[in-house]
Amino acid sequence: MRALMLMLGLPNLSTPQLVVFLAIVAVVVLLFGWLSDLLLGDGGFGVAINSAVGLTGAILGALLWRKLGLTIGTNPALTTSFIALGASLVLLIMLTTIRRWL
Repeated sequence: MRALMLMLGLPNLSTPQLVVFLAIVAVVVLLFGWLSDLLLGDGGFGVAINSAVGLTGAILGALLWRKLGLTIGTNPALTTSFIALGASLVLLIMLTTIRRWL
């Protein structure tokens, strides 16, 4: 887990800080899944799968962004957060579109 967090550019946290961080991430991911389920309506996958797709897209987007080494602005953590949000939305919209076509 710590290796993945370091690959995403997050700081090395102590165990209590890591637990709090993971709890915050879990709440935000579930909130994202719920909001995306409301917006997509019948085209969505449900809160749990929307959350999983969003988290997967965010991790893949952040890893790709770090791998490319691109920087925009002066705060790399904020930039990576926006990239992760955008990647999760793009992946969710792509999967929803594919599902509607099939």
